[in-house]
Amino acid sequence: MHNANPKPSSPYHVAVIGAGASGTLVAAQFKKLAPSYRRLALIGNQVRSARGVAYETPYKANLLNVAAGNMSASPDDMSHFVRWLERHLPGSSATTFAPRMLYGNYLTDIFDEAINTSDQIDYFPATAIGLTHKEDSWIIHLDNSTFVEARSVVLALGNLLLPNDPIDLSRVESNYYRNPWSPEITKNLASDAPVLLIGTGLTMVDVALSLREAGHRGIIHAISRHGRLYQSHKPYQARPLSELPKEFKSPVHALRWIRQQAQLAEQTGSDWRAVIDSLRPHTATIWRGWNQAQRESFLRHARNLWDIHRHRMAPAVFDQLSALIEDRTLVIHRGRLVSAKSNEHNVTVVWKSTETGDAKTLNVARIINCTGPSRDIMRVQSSLVLDLLASGWLKPDPLQLGLETDPCGRLVGKNGNVAPGLYTLGPLRIASLWESIAIPEIRNQALDLAKLIVSETIDVEVPT
Repeated sequence: MHNANPKPSSPYHVAVIGAGASGTLVAAQFKKLAPSYRRLALIGNQVRSARGVAYETPYKANLLNVAAGNMSASPDDMSHFVRWLERHLPGSSATTFAPRMLYGNYLTDIFDEAINTSDQIDYFPATAIGLTHKEDSWIIHLDNSTFVEARSVVLALGNLLLPNDPIDLSRVESNYYRNPWSPEITKNLASDAPVLLIGTGLTMVDVALSLREAGHRGIIHAISRHGRLYQSHKPYQARPLSELPKEFKSPVHALRWIRQQAQLAEQTGSDWRAVIDSLRPHTATIWRGWNQAQRESFLRHARNLWDIHRHRMAPAVFDQLSALIEDRTLVIHRGRLVSAKSNEHNVTVVWKSTETGDAKTLNVARIINCTGPSRDIMRVQSSLVLDLLASGWLKPDPLQLGLETDPCGRLVGKNGNVAPGLYTLGPLRIASLWESIAIPEIRNQALDLAKLIVSETIDVEVPT
């Protein structure tokens, strides 16, 4: 590959650590905006760069949760992905919910174009294991005993953590899969074997359809405290908000406003989806306007309700899921796990019903955790993040949602001050933005971050 593995000691204006979707979009925007003599190092250990976990799935049933018309990688060219998709999936359009594996191919094309068409970006297929601040630059230590030096560093690390274990499952470890994206979840699984999925969110949906595509035909149990399924997309007449109503000064009043507006929308021939989506441009403002106690209250009492209406699944996926539920192939349980014990062939799971409080039993061949990535940065196993935490360059969010950042994506250190030349985007910014995991948010962050870094290094000369 052109300009991959260049001389490690070459100095750079910026280094992006992480070559998944977030890192790829930052690199692509930097290439567009920065003068040709400004150089970027892209560091990533993905086997297939640009894809990350979300777009590595081999299953066609795993569709994007957003229509193609809003999945462009570039905020200044909103039809970019649609044009690409029309070439690779004949008959598609802006309303198509494309397979995620195809979107991974799209990101890979952007990655290849960014690093192969000029000498401005160098790619290092390695893992960053530590950072050292030296005068006005950072030394990035790699796992191949080399290093990269850069004036600024962007942590584009994506989702770092696997789901939390709801109970101690160490005694059934051979039948338990904590990583729902592991290819192992379908291996050596009898076609009629019963399976338990922990969680009833979008990850559960993906895993259930993946099992079916892989040939599994046994019963699938899914359990969560509320037992709620996520809603699906439907067309609606937009109801944009020019400014936020005063009700959004607290979560309680905000939810009351949403309910009232949703009822009004339904009565006037519109749809509650229009109300939810009208808030998308304002979500960060709402979140920043709440104090810690209000954020805690939202997370405890309203997070699940917000998520199932805000993060919706493709209509085709919803139809497939509904068919599985209707024929009792997929059974949803409201409750919590109490215990799990291996027997000769299966696992006996005891769970407690939310509705009745009764203890019930399931016998399954394997358990797959579909509760979504943990956000508690103090549990991370990344050598790089642990190194930065120990050095005081990072400050965990008190609500365990990620890291503290300023409104522009600069990372905040343990002392409460902005770390010099250290930035992030994507999931690590959830603590300050709330909405920070989807491509529509990340592409804007990538553009803003590239602009900021270019402006902050405009008078900085990096020696050659």
